[in-house]
Amino acid sequence: MTSTNHIIPFQLGKSQVRGSIVRLENTVSEIIKRHNYPSNIESLLADTLTITACLGSRMKHDGIFTIQAKGSGEVHTLISDITNDGCLRGYVGLEDNFSKKDVDLNSLMGSGHISFTLDQGKYSKRYQGIVALEEQTISKTAELYFNNSEQLDTKFLNFNYYSSNKKNREKMISSGLVMLQKMPIKHIIEKEDYDEIWEDSLTFLSTLRNEEFLSNDLSSQDILFRLFNELGVTIYDEIIIKDKCRCSKAKVEFAIKNLSKEELIDISDENGNIKVICEFCKTERIFSNFN
Repeated sequence: MTSTNHIIPFQLGKSQVRGSIVRLENTVSEIIKRHNYPSNIESLLADTLTITACLGSRMKHDGIFTIQAKGSGEVHTLISDITNDGCLRGYVGLEDNFSKKDVDLNSLMGSGHISFTLDQGKYSKRYQGIVALEEQTISKTAELYFNNSEQLDTKFLNFNYYSSNKKNREKMISSGLVMLQKMPIKHIIEKEDYDEIWEDSLTFLSTLRNEEFLSNDLSSQDILFRLFNELGVTIYDEIIIKDKCRCSKAKVEFAIKNLSKEELIDISDENGNIKVICEFCKTERIFSNFN
């Protein structure tokens, strides 16, 4: 059986609701296993990576979509990004004395903000939306961003196996989500019918359980038809998501060459070597002969 690491866009009714189903069988688990995170942080990063993949999949040109949070708590940094061709990465920055067992985003990160940034270079103006860290989950924060910044009613329902026990993980998708958005009303649609489709879609989505969604015995199409067949569901082509970091030896070497002599001395060992470890993929590179 081939791995499921994809996003499938869909629409409900007569385009009153659009959505995406994201199911990442091992893309997220490969990213996370490079880090020695506690299970609550694995769960937080899994959900953040999944939302990043979902939102970044909408890019129409070369670019990068980034979610980045900065806080005053024991989790001081949370970041993930994705390229237009589906290369996903992310990491979490923890204080050295990190000990929290909480799953609540507020408790973990304290006060701060989270930014949603779309950079498509020459193709469009760089866009960034910023939301205060006030919600209990990353999914609720993303909903707040859409509801306030783009005036789109939005629902994210996240799933991952890091938030449950470790049994039978080999038979499960590691993480995923279903996103629904209420599209702007069209004059040809009665508002009562329009609102009813939205409410029904939320009701049907609420019946989806963790074990059902994460089971690799069900395809993403199976899940969508089980949930929304009564409303009429139109499914579009899948978008493949990959575990791939953008770091490279050339990029790191370029950055080192631009440091001052004093800075080079500060980061060199007794033999004049400079060791650089990528925070995202944990690749270790050693450089010499810069002093």
